[in-house]
Amino acid sequence: MPILNVQLEAQGQAPDGSTIQIPAPQVLLARGPVVQVALSLAQALGAQIVQRGGTLPPPQAGWALIDTGASATCIDDAIAQQMQLPVIDVVQVASASHAATQQNVYPAHLEVLGANVQIEVSRAIGAALASQGIIALICRDVLRQCTLHYNGPVGSFTLSI
Repeated sequence: MPILNVQLEAQGQAPDGSTIQIPAPQVLLARGPVVQVALSLAQALGAQIVQRGGTLPPPQAGWALIDTGASATCIDDAIAQQMQLPVIDVVQVASASHAATQQNVYPAHLEVLGANVQIEVSRAIGAALASQGIIALICRDVLRQCTLHYNGPVGSFTLSI
Protein backbone atom coordinates (compact mmCIF):
# COMPACT_ATOMS: atom_id res chain seq x y z
CA MET A 1 0.00 0.00 0.00
CA PRO A 2 1.78 3.18 -1.15
CA ILE A 3 1.65 6.02 1.36
CA LEU A 4 2.22 9.59 0.28
CA ASN A 5 2.93 12.13 3.02
CA VAL A 6 3.07 15.74 1.81
CA GLN A 7 4.26 18.74 3.80
CA LEU A 8 3.56 21.77 1.64
CA GLU A 9 6.15 24.52 1.36
CA ALA A 10 6.25 27.91 -0.32
CA GLN A 11 8.21 31.11 -0.30
CA GLY A 12 7.00 34.66 -0.68
CA GLN A 13 8.34 38.17 -0.56
CA ALA A 14 8.38 40.40 2.50
CA PRO A 15 7.53 44.10 2.09
CA ASP A 16 11.26 44.85 2.00
CA GLY A 17 11.68 42.48 -0.98
CA SER A 18 13.45 39.74 0.96
CA THR A 19 12.40 36.10 0.54
CA ILE A 20 10.46 34.60 3.43
CA GLN A 21 9.11 31.12 4.15
CA ILE A 22 5.30 30.95 4.18
CA PRO A 23 3.96 28.81 7.06
CA ALA A 24 2.81 25.36 5.89
CA PRO A 25 -0.76 25.73 7.25
CA GLN A 26 -1.19 28.89 5.13
CA VAL A 27 0.13 27.08 2.04
CA LEU A 28 -2.28 24.18 2.56
CA LEU A 29 -5.16 26.61 3.05
CA ALA A 30 -4.30 28.55 -0.12
CA ARG A 31 -3.40 25.67 -2.46
CA GLY A 32 -5.28 22.73 -0.98
CA PRO A 33 -3.94 19.18 -0.99
CA VAL A 34 -2.01 19.08 -4.28
CA VAL A 35 0.40 16.54 -5.73
CA GLN A 36 2.53 16.57 -8.86
CA VAL A 37 1.29 14.10 -11.45
CA ALA A 38 1.99 12.91 -14.96
CA LEU A 39 -1.14 12.55 -17.08
CA SER A 40 -1.11 9.94 -19.82
CA LEU A 41 -3.39 7.66 -21.80
CA ALA A 42 -4.95 4.74 -19.88
CA GLN A 43 -2.43 1.90 -19.81
CA ALA A 44 -4.62 -0.79 -21.41
CA LEU A 45 -5.44 1.45 -24.37
CA GLY A 46 -1.81 2.58 -24.61
CA ALA A 47 -0.65 -1.05 -24.76
CA GLN A 48 -3.05 -1.71 -27.66
CA ILE A 49 -1.73 1.29 -29.58
CA VAL A 50 1.90 0.24 -29.06
CA GLN A 51 1.08 -3.36 -30.04
CA ARG A 52 -0.31 -2.04 -33.36
CA GLY A 53 2.90 -0.07 -33.94
CA GLY A 54 1.49 3.32 -33.00
CA THR A 55 3.11 5.94 -30.82
CA LEU A 56 1.77 7.26 -27.55
CA PRO A 57 1.36 10.93 -26.75
CA PRO A 58 3.99 12.03 -24.24
CA PRO A 59 2.75 12.38 -20.64
CA GLN A 60 1.95 15.88 -19.41
CA ALA A 61 3.13 16.87 -15.93
CA GLY A 62 1.38 19.27 -13.59
CA TRP A 63 -0.49 19.62 -10.32
CA ALA A 64 -3.53 17.60 -9.27
CA LEU A 65 -5.85 18.75 -6.51
CA ILE A 66 -7.34 16.13 -4.21
CA ASP A 67 -11.03 17.10 -4.21
CA THR A 68 -13.42 15.38 -1.81
CA GLY A 69 -16.27 17.58 -3.05
CA ALA A 70 -16.33 16.14 -6.56
CA SER A 71 -17.59 12.67 -7.38
CA ALA A 72 -15.66 11.96 -10.60
CA THR A 73 -11.97 12.49 -11.37
CA CYS A 74 -11.37 15.21 -13.97
CA ILE A 75 -8.52 16.12 -16.29
CA ASP A 76 -7.92 19.37 -18.13
CA ASP A 77 -9.91 19.13 -21.35
CA ALA A 78 -7.49 21.29 -23.37
CA ILE A 79 -4.55 19.05 -22.40
CA ALA A 80 -6.57 15.90 -23.19
CA GLN A 81 -7.35 17.30 -26.65
CA GLN A 82 -3.73 18.39 -27.17
CA MET A 83 -2.63 14.84 -26.28
CA GLN A 84 -5.32 13.51 -28.65
CA LEU A 85 -6.80 11.26 -25.99
CA PRO A 86 -9.83 9.45 -27.40
CA VAL A 87 -13.26 10.68 -26.33
CA ILE A 88 -15.12 7.59 -25.10
CA ASP A 89 -18.33 9.26 -23.89
CA VAL A 90 -20.02 12.60 -23.25
CA VAL A 91 -21.74 13.27 -19.91
CA GLN A 92 -23.75 16.06 -18.30
CA VAL A 93 -21.82 17.73 -15.47
CA ALA A 94 -23.08 20.32 -13.00
CA SER A 95 -21.23 21.99 -10.17
CA ALA A 96 -21.78 24.60 -7.50
CA SER A 97 -20.38 27.23 -9.86
CA HIS A 98 -22.16 26.41 -13.13
CA ALA A 99 -25.22 24.80 -14.64
CA ALA A 100 -25.12 21.42 -16.34
CA THR A 101 -22.87 21.25 -19.40
CA GLN A 102 -21.79 18.43 -21.66
CA GLN A 103 -18.21 17.28 -21.07
CA ASN A 104 -16.00 14.74 -22.83
CA VAL A 105 -14.91 11.58 -21.04
CA TYR A 106 -11.40 10.19 -21.57
CA PRO A 107 -9.50 7.02 -20.57
CA ALA A 108 -6.59 8.35 -18.50
CA HIS A 109 -3.75 7.38 -16.23
CA LEU A 110 -2.24 9.51 -13.47
CA GLU A 111 1.12 8.84 -11.89
CA VAL A 112 1.90 10.69 -8.68
CA LEU A 113 5.47 11.78 -9.35
CA GLY A 114 8.11 10.76 -6.83
CA ALA A 115 5.79 8.36 -5.06
CA ASN A 116 5.33 5.42 -7.45
CA VAL A 117 1.55 5.79 -7.11
CA GLN A 118 -0.34 4.77 -10.25
CA ILE A 119 -4.00 5.71 -10.70
CA GLU A 120 -5.96 4.28 -13.61
CA VAL A 121 -9.03 6.40 -14.41
CA SER A 122 -11.15 4.67 -17.01
CA ARG A 123 -13.62 7.60 -17.17
CA ALA A 124 -11.90 10.92 -16.53
CA ILE A 125 -14.15 13.88 -17.22
CA GLY A 126 -12.74 16.76 -19.24
CA ALA A 127 -12.94 20.14 -17.49
CA ALA A 128 -11.36 23.58 -17.78
CA LEU A 129 -8.75 23.31 -15.00
CA ALA A 130 -5.68 25.16 -16.32
CA SER A 131 -6.89 28.54 -15.05
CA GLN A 132 -6.70 27.08 -11.53
CA GLY A 133 -3.09 25.98 -12.04
CA ILE A 134 -3.95 22.27 -12.10
CA ILE A 135 -4.27 19.56 -14.74
CA ALA A 136 -6.39 17.11 -12.74
CA LEU A 137 -8.81 16.69 -9.86
CA ILE A 138 -8.45 13.43 -7.94
CA CYS A 139 -11.99 12.84 -6.73
CA ARG A 140 -14.18 10.44 -4.76
CA ASP A 141 -14.20 7.76 -7.48
CA VAL A 142 -10.47 7.29 -6.77
CA LEU A 143 -10.56 8.32 -3.10
CA ARG A 144 -13.05 5.55 -2.26
CA GLN A 145 -10.01 3.23 -2.41
CA CYS A 146 -7.85 5.50 -0.22
CA THR A 147 -7.34 6.89 3.22
CA LEU A 148 -6.85 10.65 3.34
CA HIS A 149 -5.67 12.47 6.44
CA TYR A 150 -5.80 16.27 6.16
CA ASN A 151 -3.75 17.88 8.93
CA GLY A 152 -4.58 21.57 8.66
CA PRO A 153 -2.75 22.77 11.83
CA VAL A 154 0.50 21.25 10.59
CA GLY A 155 -0.05 22.04 6.89
CA SER A 156 0.27 18.49 5.65
CA PHE A 157 -1.78 15.62 4.31
CA THR A 158 -1.30 11.89 3.96
CA LEU A 159 -2.81 9.74 1.23
CA SER A 160 -2.58 5.97 1.34
CA ILE A 161 -3.78 3.90 -1.57
